Amino acid sequence: MPADLDLYSIFCTVARCGSLSHAARELYVSQPAISQSMHRLEYMLGCTLFTRTSRGITLTSEGRMLYSYADKAISLISAAEDKLNRMRTLQSGGLMIGASDTLCQFFLLPYLEKFHTEYPEVQLQVTNRTTPDTIELLKVGKVDIALVNLPVADSALCVRDVLKVHDSFVASDRFAHLKGRQVTMAELAREPLVLLEQASNSRKYLDDFAAMSGITLHPEIELGAHSLLVEFAKIGLGIACVTSEFAAAAINSGELFEIDLAEPMPSRGIGLISLEGVPLSAAAERFISIVLENQEQ
Repeated sequence: MPADLDLYSIFCTVARCGSLSHAARELYVSQPAISQSMHRLEYMLGCTLFTRTSRGITLTSEGRMLYSYADKAISLISAAEDKLNRMRTLQSGGLMIGASDTLCQFFLLPYLEKFHTEYPEVQLQVTNRTTPDTIELLKVGKVDIALVNLPVADSALCVRDVLKVHDSFVASDRFAHLKGRQVTMAELAREPLVLLEQASNSRKYLDDFAAMSGITLHPEIELGAHSLLVEFAKIGLGIACVTSEFAAAAINSGELFEIDLAEPMPSRGIGLISLEGVPLSAAAERFISIVLENQEQ
């Protein structure tokens, strides 16, 4: 551009005020400084923008044309700056979060509620997918941050551990013959199993654990939602592998009992992830801090 933005801003103020002195008062600068700026703009553009008279100044035809464009441009820039400031101070904007149905239901909801209570003007959007799909959404920019089942090994991601969970097998009294004793994975593999679909990270973790004992699991039923695992197990359709913390209500009520594995599955993590090296929005930073602050308490 042949002139900097400040000169156009001053020009618009002078054109609107119709007087150099009025413009100087509005901008809190001296009248000679305003006059010098307008001379500089006219020199750079190679045309006369104002006609100076004893009663003030009026725009030339070139000046009127320039003002019709410059005033809109300055207004748009001002509006953009205001919107950026509102986003920075969480008075507007949006936050897109990716997570599975299970993590939304059993972990994310209270944090969404707290964030929305504190920042009601920020629009929340939650997309439910499996962990692998959620990671892809993050990488293509369709979510800002994501809550996933760990482990996740990807150098493109920044991973923050937010919760430790434990996987266990649960069953109804139909499988009472497994109560009160330790059960091996080989024994479980011969029972009817109800497991999450193979696309999920939780299922992959289970399959990898079983493979360490040389066992391949062949479930009778595969499901896409953790809550359905619990319901199917309640009515005796099979033994379900669940996240203990997320199935606590059914276990504590006695509707299901936990099977005592001879070799318990190691705990695993739930993590908040974002793209490594990519700056987060103010909304994303604040949401992450709310989750981490609660975990530290």
